Amino acid sequence: MNTAQSNGICVRRRWGAAILMLVAYGVAAPAVGDLQDDVGLAIRIANFQKAMVAVSVREAGTGEAIVAIEADELMIPASNMKLLTTGTALHVLGPDFEFTTKLLREGERLIVLGDGDPAFGDPDLLELMQSEDYDGLDIEQFLDLWIKPVVQAGIEHISEVVVDDRIFDREFVHKDWPIDQLNRRYCAEVAGLNFHRNLLHFYPRHNQSVRPDIRIFRPHATWLEINNRGTTRQGPAERDSAWVARKLGTNDLTFHGNVKGTYREPVPVTLHDMPTFFARLLADRLAKAGVEVSLYRTAEVHEPQSTGRPIGPIITTPISTIVTRCNRDSKNLYAEALIKRVGYEVTNEPGSWLNGAAIVRLIVHERIGDPNLARLIVVADGSGLSRTNRVAAETLTAWLHTFLSDDPTGTVFVQSLALGGQSGTLKNRFKNIDLQGAVVRAKSGYIKHVSCLSGYVIRPDGRARSFSILVNGLTEPDAVSHAKKMQERIVSAIAFDMATAVVQVGGE
Repeated sequence: MNTAQSNGICVRRRWGAAILMLVAYGVAAPAVGDLQDDVGLAIRIANFQKAMVAVSVREAGTGEAIVAIEADELMIPASNMKLLTTGTALHVLGPDFEFTTKLLREGERLIVLGDGDPAFGDPDLLELMQSEDYDGLDIEQFLDLWIKPVVQAGIEHISEVVVDDRIFDREFVHKDWPIDQLNRRYCAEVAGLNFHRNLLHFYPRHNQSVRPDIRIFRPHATWLEINNRGTTRQGPAERDSAWVARKLGTNDLTFHGNVKGTYREPVPVTLHDMPTFFARLLADRLAKAGVEVSLYRTAEVHEPQSTGRPIGPIITTPISTIVTRCNRDSKNLYAEALIKRVGYEVTNEPGSWLNGAAIVRLIVHERIGDPNLARLIVVADGSGLSRTNRVAAETLTAWLHTFLSDDPTGTVFVQSLALGGQSGTLKNRFKNIDLQGAVVRAKSGYIKHVSCLSGYVIRPDGRARSFSILVNGLTEPDAVSHAKKMQERIVSAIAFDMATAVVQVGGE
């Protein structure tokens, strides 16, 4: 018989002894059922011909596994990998950690000291940012936070603008990422100085010529080479289909697709080598403000540590914001910055995928405490974009379990997850699912042929279970859609089982 102790309440499964106990007290017993059987039924209803499904459900309090279906199989986790990355970052850096990005003045030099902050210049967050002069910022106003203090200090000449991004290595792209997708926003490069999510945003407009107007893009950089191959066809069968290609290892861009109207939402493309790009961008804006700049560059690997006095505000981002953007909104750049940042924190060497992955494995082993579970993990990157990541469902639920009683670290972690039917990647899921008053806080995950969902089902009285549902090999038509419906059936079964579990006050 499975039991879970929490605050003097014993939650018991609906099996023989529980029924006898209820009859003795004259209380109507719920129908006998087995959650493992319910989960198995949901998998059979999905009727996958080729896909592999792994499920683990674990009771809070005891941490006991109450469902295990292929739970020890190593599976591709997709974005469920972010659960391991964010949890590790909170464990290593602490829930009060803040990323800090500084502009330093050293004589006639200006030095941008990067901290790997993925939120630096994130346009979504700038809309919420406040300063003495602005309530919500655009990208140019954000740059002005540093340009204006330089001008106000009476500086007329800068010998060089240096971006010190050495907190991370300069392997901007993971070797396992899909090479044909490196221009897409979810494959943004990762650097010790990130800016504007390492993306360029185009706002194309239709005009009367053959090619669309692509002059509006942010951050604006006049030196970029942009080949306009777009069209402006207006026929009834035409649609907006703009996209931008980037030549690998460069910032040579080609605009493709049709522009039928005016784009309100940006057309994104990744940028190469953001530290160098930002050095040039800052030099350009200083020059436009009347400050002569002789040189811009990134710091040399063996250059002495950067020093100088801060000029302008120090830009900070709390880790709670980072892990929320990572888990709720599934921003890959955020996860990759976190895994490299913990690598730097522990080794005091430039953060890399190699040392960051080693720290994730170490912390998983430390928190779970079960070497048999801790070994069921292969870490390649922080976001799950790599198909070489592997983790077992039972390892994920054991990991999630460790954050249920870990306050305040656990509080930040749990609250960073999307809320079913309300926020993030789960905003449009679980809206019509009967959860018996419970809520779902979870992380979804998708890459080609993979769909995953892991997180918590939490009752109003605080009782909780961690779950992980990992599906690989989804090659059949509509298989991903079927996988999501199956995941929702399983979560609903967990919620129903928790609601109808026998509750005995005062222990057994």
